[in-house]
Amino acid sequence: MRFRAGLLGLALTCLPQLALAANPPGEVGAFQAVFEFCTKVDPAERQAYDKQAASLFSGLTPRQIASVRQSPEYKRGYHMLAGVLPELKGNDAVLACQAISGIPKHEARHGPEMQPRP
Repeated sequence: MRFRAGLLGLALTCLPQLALAANPPGEVGAFQAVFEFCTKVDPAERQAYDKQAASLFSGLTPRQIASVRQSPEYKRGYHMLAGVLPELKGNDAVLACQAISGIPKHEARHGPEMQPRP
């Protein structure tokens, strides 16, 4: 099960690379599912995920957006990821979401006992 979660996390980190290409409806649907999932598992960063989700449709008219969302490709991409993303749990899910969004990870704080000696 850990392997599957790791593989899914790796796949999520590769998604932004797909965004550099043209956004076919299937990829837009997949990204939409990812950002919706991420707002649930990492609500503190909801605004960042919402901003990224909105950027999927930048430059499109409301009519074009509706057309994309109604397309079978969009629905297929959305449902494909929406069905498997809930398998990521806890910290694995949050870290995967942070990796795809570019949100900086919180650094672990070390107490004085962890400081290196001169």
